[in-house]
Amino acid sequence: MSREEIKKFLLTINSLYANFKPDDFTLAVDSWCWALADYTAEQAMGALKIYMKTSNTGFAPSASQIIGCINKPKDNEYISEGEAWAMVKRAIQDGNYHSAERFEELPSLVQKAVGGANMIRQWAMSDTDDVNTVIASNFQRNYRTIVQRQQFDDKVPPALADMVKGVTQKITGQIEENS
Repeated sequence: MSREEIKKFLLTINSLYANFKPDDFTLAVDSWCWALADYTAEQAMGALKIYMKTSNTGFAPSASQIIGCINKPKDNEYISEGEAWAMVKRAIQDGNYHSAERFEELPSLVQKAVGGANMIRQWAMSDTDDVNTVIASNFQRNYRTIVQRQQFDDKVPPALADMVKGVTQKITGQIEENS
């Protein structure tokens, strides 16, 4: 967001919430510019609307609450662990002969939790009681962890994610050169 967009955004908050009276408006603009640098004015205004509709405190939102509202739709895009397991269980039922095809039909996060088409085949050959208890429990725990990690990654600003990726690739290259 540009500095002018942040000013307009803060003036909107000021007009909506009587308790929003920053002591130093310039410092407030600087702080919000820093916090919302990776988002558009449309995202911020949409998040403010979400905040207004869902918060009944009467207090103005913080920058982190606005960012949380921007990311809220992403959080709802993930299927539950129960739904994910139901998909995997259907894949397992046809997994003896068509494990690769059934694995490819699964959403990407479910695929990560499963690990590969060979797991579908192995689970298809397992005892039904084990599939319904131990394997189901382990899969759901693994899927929950993967979704939590992805939700965290979704909240990392793209510029920061690119920087971390670049540093990681550089370090990996140096390690490979020294090996």
